[in-house]
Amino acid sequence: MNAPETQRYTLRCRGGLAANFLADYCPVGTTLTMGQNEFTLANLRTDQAGLLGILRSLHNRGCTLLSLSVDTN
Repeated sequence: MNAPETQRYTLRCRGGLAANFLADYCPVGTTLTMGQNEFTLANLRTDQAGLLGILRSLHNRGCTLLSLSVDTN
């Protein structure tokens, strides 16, 4: 069985996050940019299972996914 492939993702969401979300749920190196009722998680390096876990955590906090992109650089 092959090891899961790690990708780099950017998520843009509507809603708010507690200050500790980045440290508690995201891999080291992930950046959080807050806007007015929106935020972006960038440089999110994980496999698809990890991404699904983060998306579920965001959903459980009432956040709405606006866009998800795979960074190819």
